[in-house]
Amino acid sequence: MSKNKSNDSKGNTSDSNSDITRRDFIGGTLIGAGAALLSAKAPGALAASGPKADEFKLGRTMPLGLNKLDKSWTGPGGIGDYATSNGNTHVEVNAAHTFRNGDFEEQVASAKATGEEYDLVVVGAGFAGCSAAYYYQKDHPDAKILILDNHDMFGGEARQNEFEVDGYKLWAPQGSTGVVWPLEWAKKVEMYAPIWDELGMPQNFEWQEAKGSDLKIPYDNYSPMHISWEQTDLGWFHDGHKMAVNPWSNRFKDVPISQKTKNDLIWMEVYRQPPRRDDWDQWLDSMTYKDFLVNEMGIDNQEVDDYLNPFMAAMGCGLGTDAVSALQAFNFISPGVQQYMRYMDLGDPTDNLYLAQFPGGNTGTLRRIVQKVIPDIFGKTTTLSEVLSNPVDWKVIDKAGSPARMRLSSLVVNVVHEGPVNKAKTVKVTYLKDDKMRYVRAKHVVMGGQQHLNKRVVTDLPKAHKEAMDEFMHAPMMVVNVALRNWKFMDKMGVSAVRWFGDDMGWFFTLRRQMILDGKEPMPLDPEKPIAITMYNSFCKPGMPVDKQTVAARMRMFSLSYADIEKNVREQFTKMFAAGGFDADRDIAGITVNRQGHAYVVTPPGFFFGKNGKPAPSDVIRQPHGRISFAHAELRGMQMWEGATHEGERAAHQAAGKKH
Repeated sequence: MSKNKSNDSKGNTSDSNSDITRRDFIGGTLIGAGAALLSAKAPGALAASGPKADEFKLGRTMPLGLNKLDKSWTGPGGIGDYATSNGNTHVEVNAAHTFRNGDFEEQVASAKATGEEYDLVVVGAGFAGCSAAYYYQKDHPDAKILILDNHDMFGGEARQNEFEVDGYKLWAPQGSTGVVWPLEWAKKVEMYAPIWDELGMPQNFEWQEAKGSDLKIPYDNYSPMHISWEQTDLGWFHDGHKMAVNPWSNRFKDVPISQKTKNDLIWMEVYRQPPRRDDWDQWLDSMTYKDFLVNEMGIDNQEVDDYLNPFMAAMGCGLGTDAVSALQAFNFISPGVQQYMRYMDLGDPTDNLYLAQFPGGNTGTLRRIVQKVIPDIFGKTTTLSEVLSNPVDWKVIDKAGSPARMRLSSLVVNVVHEGPVNKAKTVKVTYLKDDKMRYVRAKHVVMGGQQHLNKRVVTDLPKAHKEAMDEFMHAPMMVVNVALRNWKFMDKMGVSAVRWFGDDMGWFFTLRRQMILDGKEPMPLDPEKPIAITMYNSFCKPGMPVDKQTVAARMRMFSLSYADIEKNVREQFTKMFAAGGFDADRDIAGITVNRQGHAYVVTPPGFFFGKNGKPAPSDVIRQPHGRISFAHAELRGMQMWEGATHEGERAAHQAAGKKH
């Protein structure tokens, strides 16, 4: 039997079933149909009391009761250190939207001083923030550092869900997922992070082989979405039709799509000669990917767009063909534009690149950075496996007198220089913890979060920074991890990854081979044994302006209760896999839902090179504001961990007075 026990952030064990029924936990994955995109009324705890979603003013009010959610909306979080921090939970969403609506103003004014002063305060415990702390500590080994984060577990989107099923420990990523691999190729495509070497991370990996199955199983979650479909036994499922196995190999013989779409999909794959231009990158940034598909590739086909949109959104674009620039589509190896790598003498990246994924995604890399900043945080460790799996020692994470400290469940609501910006010696950082407003002082601050928060929190921003931050828009992502007792039904049907089409929320998942860590397989890869699978869901709906698309997608995600998701997943999986002997009650052991409200920055044309003669917004934000610097992967237009560490290093050097 699987164990449905969860540990809270202090290590106390409680029965997760006390507030959520066994059916809620046992049932699912993520596939719900959802409600109408903008006018949806929220189910259960989300019943709207304010204006309808299609009437509210963007950026001012929220259409749903997003400061009154409860744990039934969040759902169970599995076991271990991450059990109460599966994505943006009701706790964080409630607090953030209370702050957004201005309910903290009086409390900020009456906040009490803790009496602490730090050399550096970092706001945000994701990759950018933790990297900033790491690099500042290297520059100033004796510095006093404090990291503040609103979640009860560090990591940002680099967190994991943990399950125990039939005696096996299973991990799955909540968001941030892989390291561009092999390393020599990461360097060629400028997606390499030197911190990898500084942390003593592996230079080579060995991956497990499946036992008891001859299926082709990929290394990562992303490649078989489209990039390397040939390396997977891929199934396509349309409701009312049998599973089409490896449809690319037989020209989509069993797939219910038009002949035009079949021809366009094949043409999309054999397109190898995009226009040669010296300014190809700026040119691609001047148009949407949809423009490139239509005007350069001759593909004007809604069915093709529908095929590409969820792939692009999940890979890192956030939205689909009509929203993001063709240059961003290139960055995430989308068909056609990817061929510009040939002109860079890099060949076809689909033959060379993939992601190296720890069991819980990039959680493993993030934990190693945190360990460098707070050495005893995972107790005594001698192996990488222990860094990944040892529990947090909560006695040392915010220990008085330690050179570096981390204070979680602390929502930063105000950051401001104490005095004129050009003369101030300190910055006042006010945060809410345990329903009390407090503040600390810092000689320098690195804001490691996204710009939609920075522009509200840093209250003495200059006009140029504020306007640049207004340019950033974010799309949501819901990552659902499902613990299965076995995957015999997939082996029987001859598929290791499945793409499904229709009105359902989910669209894809895959098995993946685990890397061997310290000579051991972290999880089995055997159809008779448990496995955890991951699904990415974007909710993107093309046809509206980009800013409205991002909000509409977020509202659709927030409007779903855990029960909605669980119900629809069970039904969808039954449709797809009943022919292979799947039984939802028997085969699904657990489910976690991880909502990321602002998962990916969306980059419309002009994001990278600027528009109308103005500099790109990222270039403005990279300039420090007095004693405050800004660091986040989104400044590079791609929320990849490698870029986050680069931005964290740059901001740390700015705070330390070093050139970068």
